[in-house]
Formats: sequence, structure tokens, C-alpha cells
Amino acid sequence: MNAIQLLFLIAKYPDFEYAVHNIKCAKLCVNEFRKEGKGMNEKKLGPLLSDEQFFGECLNLDYPGMEAVNKAVDGKDYSLARKEMASYIRKTLDADRFFEIPYEIPENIYKLPGESDAEAAERICNHTLVSVGVPCEYGKENTVDWEANPTYNGYKEWTWQLSRHNDIKLLAHEYNKTKNEKLAYAAAELMDSWMKQAVCPDADCVGYKTKCWRTIECGIRMGANWPYILFTFYKTPAFTDDILIDWYKSVYEHGERLSKNHMTGNWLIMEMNGLGQIGILYQQFKKSAKWLQQALESLEEELDRQIYPDGFQYELTTNYHDVVINNYQRFIEVAYKFGKTIPDTLLEKLSRACELDIKLMMPDGKTPDLNDGCRRDVKGSYEVRKRIIPNDKRAKWITEGDETGKPEYTSAAMPWSGFAALRTGWGQDDTWALMDAAPFGKAHQHEDKLSVLLYTNGKFLLTEGGNYAYDESEMRNYVLSTRSHNTVRVDGQDQNRRKTYAWKEEDIKKKSNLEWNFSEKWDYAKSAYDEGYGEDQDKAPVHERAIYFYRDKNQPLLIMVDRLSDTKSNTATHDWDILWHIDSEVEKQTDKYIRFSDVDIAWSNGETSIIVGQETPEWQGFIATGTKQGMYRAVPCVDTKVNANAVRIVTVLAPHQAGTQCKRLVGVKASTDLADTAITLEFDDGSVWTLDEKELSGLA
Repeated sequence: MNAIQLLFLIAKYPDFEYAVHNIKCAKLCVNEFRKEGKGMNEKKLGPLLSDEQFFGECLNLDYPGMEAVNKAVDGKDYSLARKEMASYIRKTLDADRFFEIPYEIPENIYKLPGESDAEAAERICNHTLVSVGVPCEYGKENTVDWEANPTYNGYKEWTWQLSRHNDIKLLAHEYNKTKNEKLAYAAAELMDSWMKQAVCPDADCVGYKTKCWRTIECGIRMGANWPYILFTFYKTPAFTDDILIDWYKSVYEHGERLSKNHMTGNWLIMEMNGLGQIGILYQQFKKSAKWLQQALESLEEELDRQIYPDGFQYELTTNYHDVVINNYQRFIEVAYKFGKTIPDTLLEKLSRACELDIKLMMPDGKTPDLNDGCRRDVKGSYEVRKRIIPNDKRAKWITEGDETGKPEYTSAAMPWSGFAALRTGWGQDDTWALMDAAPFGKAHQHEDKLSVLLYTNGKFLLTEGGNYAYDESEMRNYVLSTRSHNTVRVDGQDQNRRKTYAWKEEDIKKKSNLEWNFSEKWDYAKSAYDEGYGEDQDKAPVHERAIYFYRDKNQPLLIMVDRLSDTKSNTATHDWDILWHIDSEVEKQTDKYIRFSDVDIAWSNGETSIIVGQETPEWQGFIATGTKQGMYRAVPCVDTKVNANAVRIVTVLAPHQAGTQCKRLVGVKASTDLADTAITLEFDDGSVWTLDEKELSGLA
């Protein structure tokens, strides 16, 4: 990539500028690798299986159609055995059956902004590869170094995710559209270089000690990308006998690794999907049936181990919840196409997990990005999922508008996973709020207990830090912290469940401390946090939050009542910070309320300020705009401060459509006494609402 090309990219894609340093480092990294003379010829070459091992120990030579291979092996003519095995592969693979499964676009960022598939394919052919949104120019004349890391801060995900081979799958997809043999040769070259360089690690190598063989990448290769690549190219001249045999050797090495070195959580589901597909698609292996059985048993068991009774995957992130479902989907579709059966019990449990997305769904049809989550289109997800749950009533409602499948509920409580989703209705112009009363998830969790979100007037208005790159940056630390969420900090300290967190098997059956009641006019949800703040995990401060949602479509209101106290002392005071991240422009600020262009916010007591894009003394007032490094922007954070031993604070959000005439919230009055339940709202037309928490909760 020359300077002119780089300037063009920056001009065309404004959010691409953050990657400039990475591009420079990419060239440096590759050049330094060459200078040091660390070519792949000095390393052990893969696959590690010898012909004698592969044909004698790994293959079932009695499998129908393998007679010629068996004969060659009997004669110890492994050159002939390779030739006959390659011929057998080309004759027996059923590509038509496989391609009845619709193409699935890879999930990770392997293209440049705005880049078409054709443009990306040409770039890949010229050995400029993209991982986690960052390009690396190896040079067409040079072999790709699969262990390189071009990022400016050594972001390990770049190297790991490159070995998922999303780029090679793209070449395959483009080849299926164009039949351009150039793409086949490029794919063959990349596969050959990877299999030679990326040597399968020792059996005791787990987790993050390998650059190319993390078990999550093994699962993704086998369960998402390699099958598509193989069924696309196996008959092309580019995929020679040697490449096909090395491919099958490598797949066998994947099977061994996945069966013995699997992890837990969402990784395990991806790993078992990959292992299961090896068992289905490579039945010539002696261990295929064993691997398939292991995968099937594990996948069924994990639905009980990982999915709460209300349907949420135990990591409590909308992203990995859907990753888990997607991997079940991939496995089930391949199983169906190749004559395998799936237990009805597995499908029933999976259907419940699918509905969780509907329970959480915002008016724009997307899931909120909870924890390391994402805003995934629920209808789009169900368009795919209904292929495996065709009779699911929710699938028919969300994809076809079949009213018989419309949920019987509007607002939804998830008692085990601890979320309450509150709605005025199911339309795009409705208002939605969410309260997080969740336990600490199994992984990918943020310190966000009692955080509240709000979507209204077509906008995600009360937002939070979001999901950011898995690096060690200040922004990453910020999105994980309490201070990036709409909840309470104590004495400048965050929640710190992570310090002593330890998941136990029985936790999946435990209910959260969520309390709720839904009525015609008001929805109510309540929970508390008492699990400690700061490094010393001080558990004296307790935060109890109740929210009351006025379900009027034309004039919705969200009332938050925070009761803050010290359980160990009647006199000790704390600095309490109540935070609200509001993605809107400030129009007016007073000591009683702040008027934004989309919402009014008022509070009963405390000193309130607005923080926007602050980096010192600590980060505050940002929101992630994507999971690439550098993708974030400033957003106003309303911070209400109060110093007290025990105090009750009422905060009210009154949304309104920009430019419309409606009465505006100008004040909230409420006693600081914890036991008091009265609330008074004041509006600019002189009207006053007198409310009582006992009545609003419906529990009086």
C-alpha cells in the first residue's frame, strides 16, 4: 500500500484513520521478520502426521470406496495412497448437498470499510490481509506470515483471528459467483502456507499459548469456514493432491485437539460444533463416530449447563448468547443435510434460548449490547433460525408477521438472568427500558449491576459504554467499569464482583434478586447491590434501586429511586455518584433539571454536573461505536453527587420528540428519608403529579 492509496482510504473512510499506525507497523513487522531470516523453512513444517501415521492409524481403510487406498497402503506405496485418496475425495464429496445450506457471512472484521467482496478478494490475492479491522500488507511476492502481528500495541486478537480464515472463505464465496480460477489458486496458496507454518501444538498446549491453534479458532475453522472452502475448491486444479491430503491430515489434527483440549462457555460450543462437523463430513476417519457422539452429547448437556431457565446464556452478553445459538445452528444444519438426527429435547431448549432475543428486543428490532454484547437484528437472526425451528411460533411472528405468534406479554421479566425489559408496545415508535439486576456472568461481564437503559423516539437514548476491542487500553478498562454504566459509584470506587467471582454449576438454577410487577399503566422493577466496591471490596455500602415505567406511548416516563445506605454504621458518610449516560445534545441546564434535545432529566437532591469525553483524572463520558481499536466517541454523562450516610434520591427521565410541543419536566421533589415513598413531579405548564411508590409498584 503506497502513500496515495493510504490517503485515499483515509479520505473515503473517516473512521479508517485510526488504523494508519497499524499499517505502518504491519510493514515494519513483516520487514523485520525477513531481516532476521526467520523464514518458515527453518521451522518444523505441518501437518505433523506422516503418511504412514495418517494412512495406517487415522483412516478407516475399510470404508466403502477406499479399496484402492487400502491396497496402496498394504503395499506401503504412500505416494500412490496419496494419489488414490485425493481421487476418492474428489469422487465422493457431496458439494450439492452441502451448498443447500445458505452461505453465512463470517462474523469478524476481515474487510475494509465500504469494501465490496470483489475488491476484498483482489486485495487478498495481493497478500494484504485484514484482521479485527486492521490491514497488513505482506506483498504479493512474499509468503504470508501467519504469526505476524502488525498492530501498534501488540493486540493479540489480530494474529489469533487471522487464523479463522474468514478471508479464504471470502475467496471461496467470490469464486462460486465468478468461477475465476485466480481465486482458487490464491486460496490454495494461502491454505498451503498456513498448514505448513501453523504447526499443531503439543497436546498440553492450551488457551493463549499458541498463535494459530487456540481451540476457539480450531472450532471456527472446522465449524464455519473450512467446510465451505473445501466444498468450493476440492475439484479445482489449484487444490492439488498434496493440498487435499495435507488438508485431511490437518482436519484430523483439529479433531484430536478439539476432543482433548476444549474449554468452557461459548468457546466450548464453537469447539463442539467444529468437532461435530468433523465427525459428519469426514467419516473416513476412525474416530469420526466417536467425535460426533462426543460433540452431540456435550452440546445437549451444555444447554442445561449454560442456559438459564429464562433462556439467557450464562455469560449474560447478547453477543455471545447469539454466538452460541449460531454454532448450534451450524451444527444442526450440517447434521440434517448429511442424514444425522437431532434430539427434540435439544431443539426445544434451543427455541427457548432464541426467544430471549425477543424478550430483550428494542423498538428498532435489535438486541441491546449488554456486557460484551452487540446490537444484532432479531428478525435477521430468526430468518436463519427458523430453518432449524420451522414450527416455532415466535419465528413466524417476527419474520412473517403472523399475529398468532405475537408474545402474550409486552414487558418481560427474566427471573434467573435478572433482567426486566419494559415496553409501551412492540412497534418501532414505542418506548423501551431495561433494568439490569443480573448476577455476575460467566465471562465477558461488566461491573454494571442495577444499570438502566432507555430507547425512545427511534433512538437509543440512555446508553452506556458498550463493547470495545479486547485490548488493554483505557477505553477497554472504561467499558468494563461501573463508571461507564447508568448506576452508582461509591467513594470514587466501582463495583468489584470480579475480584471474588467464582461460577458454580448450581448457579444456573438460582434466581436473581429481581423483583417486579407489570400493570396496565405502570411497570415496576427492583433489585439491590451489596457485593462490594473498590479494591478492598468494601461491602458496607448498599445500593437499592427501584424503577417505575409509565407506559403511556405519548408521554412515557422513567422514574428511578435509589436508596443508598451503609449497613455497618449509622454515621459513616459516603460520596455517592449516580451516573446517567445520555446520547443527546444539551439545550438547557439548571440546578433542578437538564433539558436535552430528546429528553428532560430532573433529580430530587444532590449536585449535578455534565461530563463529556473526559480522560483525566479518569475516563468518563464515552461510548464505543464498534469493536475495532479507536472506535469510540464522546457522550454526555450526568453525574449527581451526594455525601450522606443514608439517602433516597429520585431521578426522572421524561422523553419527548425533538421539535414537538409537549409539557416539559422541570423538577422532582422527594424526601431523602429511606422510608418515604412520596414523589412529586413538576412540569412547565404548572401541572403537578403526586405519586407514591407503593401504588406505582402495585404491591401496596
